[in-house]
Amino acid sequence: MPTVDFEAYLSFDYDGGKPFNVATLLRMEDEASIDVAVVMPANNGPAPERILNVQPDNQRLAEAIAGNPRCVGCATINPTLGIENVIAQYAIMDKYGFGGPKLMGVLHKYDIDDPIVDTVMQRARERNQVVSIHSGPDNVHPNRIARVAARFPDVPIIVDHMGYPDNTEDAIRAAEMHANLYLGTTILRFFKNDPSQAVPKAVADAVRRVGPERVVWGSNLPEYPRSALWCRQAIERLKLGADAERLIFGENLARLYHLG
Repeated sequence: MPTVDFEAYLSFDYDGGKPFNVATLLRMEDEASIDVAVVMPANNGPAPERILNVQPDNQRLAEAIAGNPRCVGCATINPTLGIENVIAQYAIMDKYGFGGPKLMGVLHKYDIDDPIVDTVMQRARERNQVVSIHSGPDNVHPNRIARVAARFPDVPIIVDHMGYPDNTEDAIRAAEMHANLYLGTTILRFFKNDPSQAVPKAVADAVRRVGPERVVWGSNLPEYPRSALWCRQAIERLKLGADAERLIFGENLARLYHLG
């Protein structure tokens, strides 16, 4: 069973203009002994261009990872642009065999529980896909994601960042109430002082309360130069045990993304 990273971004303008291509991404995954990366399009460009009326470039991502067995595409879809855009993005996903969509209400300025997301959720349900949803405060609060989970109980949803930094308890409670919610461990990104020494205790709480079967690992590459390694080491510091680590580092995601 492969080890899997559920959240990595392919940036075409990284670290002062350096290209962050597939080869660079996979070298970073190699450092953490990760076999497969679920790759999303980075949100490049000046700040005003990263909010309303922008659709991340899923086509460019698709072409970059096409044919690479170590990459699974995950298309970020901006549902505020209307049903025609959702259809167009799903045409890319279907053509290139993407594993599912990503919803970024914090980026595109909509409430994540707004019915506007239902067109994306319905298509994910039809294709037996997992949906990754950015979580945090306010319009992407875990309680709002729980409402989406209630509307689509047969669609698995990854709650990335687990509502970190202030809403991890709410994220865990939401997962306790909704069996289709999976808690993503990409919270190392918030340990700004020394991310190489992070001990994300909220992950241990999640494993204890909802079980390792519904906790999934991610790196948030390229948040830090060694995000994959540091994020893996952070989970290993929790000493959850070999069985739990096997599920978190790969088996759960292999099941969700239908990997061999």
